[in-house]
Amino acid sequence: MRALLSTIGSRGDVQPLVALGEQLQALGLEVRLCVPPDFREWIEGLGMAVVPIGPEVRSTGKVDPLATLTPQQQRQMMEGTVASQFETIGAAARGCDIIVGATALQLAAPSVAQHLGIPYVFVAYCPIVLPSRHHAPPVLTWRGDAPPPAMADYRALWAKDAQDWNAMWGSIIDAHRAALGLAPVGDVRSYVLTNQPWLAADPTLGPWPEPDDAATSPTVTQT
Repeated sequence: MRALLSTIGSRGDVQPLVALGEQLQALGLEVRLCVPPDFREWIEGLGMAVVPIGPEVRSTGKVDPLATLTPQQQRQMMEGTVASQFETIGAAARGCDIIVGATALQLAAPSVAQHLGIPYVFVAYCPIVLPSRHHAPPVLTWRGDAPPPAMADYRALWAKDAQDWNAMWGSIIDAHRAALGLAPVGDVRSYVLTNQPWLAADPTLGPWPEPDDAATSPTVTQT
């Protein structure tokens, strides 16, 4: 059995997937990782195959690249990011039996898994990534977000967050899905996070606040 583990981020995003990969290897699985090129030499030294994706994170860690761009340049970068993901993850996933994606920039992996007819699992490292009436969505300053008041209506904020996901990524993702013969995505955030994500966080330090409103929250498995 072969598993593809994919993330786009810095060391804190990559290392948990590497730990998962080592455990899967110990169980006899073949593991392949899609990660930024910075980590290739280290991970290959652990006996796992690496397919580089995205830019080196060292070059983007000091300044948020989107914060310094015009809206048109932001759109071009977003389109390029999605196109690169569909190409890279699409090639890396060939011959794999499952895709595990971590961090919310997994914009192509769910479509690639659907196209190949294999399972896809999204993993969050912190409860705040996942919709819940008990906390606010992540604050993205480059998008113009500001921290909400302590007693804000979190459900309304999550509803707006879903609208923002659709506005930012919907048409870009749907264009690539159409090329694969897949239907458009109605809810981009749910498409990325899935309805049954894993929460890889210590249940004491980062517990999932159950019970919750099933109409607005996914069914979370805390690992």
